[in-house]
Amino acid sequence: MLAQDRMTFRPCNEKAELWLLDQSDGVLRQTFEGEMQKGPAMLYIEAYGERAPVAEDIAEARAYAGTFVLEEVTYAGVQGQVKGCDEPAANYIVAARGNEPFWAVEVGDNGIVWRQPAEPKEIALGAPQTQDAEGTVRYHASGNGHQLELLVDAQTCRDSMSGELFAYAARAILDSKEFSGCARVGK
Repeated sequence: MLAQDRMTFRPCNEKAELWLLDQSDGVLRQTFEGEMQKGPAMLYIEAYGERAPVAEDIAEARAYAGTFVLEEVTYAGVQGQVKGCDEPAANYIVAARGNEPFWAVEVGDNGIVWRQPAEPKEIALGAPQTQDAEGTVRYHASGNGHQLELLVDAQTCRDSMSGELFAYAARAILDSKEFSGCARVGK
C-alpha cells in the first residue's frame, strides 16, 4: 500500500503487514503517483528485498510486525486490475506482451508460444536458443514455418494501456515484423 505518509507490504498468503522501507530508486511512488492522488494505492508487486526487524527508529513502523526492505521492483500493478496473489505461480521463464497490435509471448523450457488476436492466434515454436549480452537476453526459436527473436532488456517499462510496471522492456521480431512491449520474469 502506498499512501502519502507511509508504505506497507503484506506478503501473499500472510496476514501481517510489514513497514516498507524503500531502498530502490522510488519507482513505485513515481509510477503510481496518479493512483495515490485518489487515496492510498493498493498494489500487487513482485520485488527483491528482505525482511528485517521492526524499524524502531521510525515511530510509525513500530505498529507493524516487521520491516520489508525493498531493493528492486520487478513487476507492479494496481490491485483489482491484476490477479496478483490469486494468480497461479508462473511456469514460464519470461513472458512479454505489447499493445497496438496486441501480442504476447511465453518462453518456456521446451519452447516459445506466440499469441495474437489475428490468425494464426497461436504459434508454437521450438526450444529457444538463448544469448545473454550486456543487459539484454536474446531468445531465438523457429517452428511451424515461423522465426521469432525476442530481446529482453533490463530497462523499466510501463504498459501503455494497463499502467503495469515491468523491470524489463521487450522487442519481438516475428517473421521480420517488429513488436515492442514489456516483459516479466517467471520461475
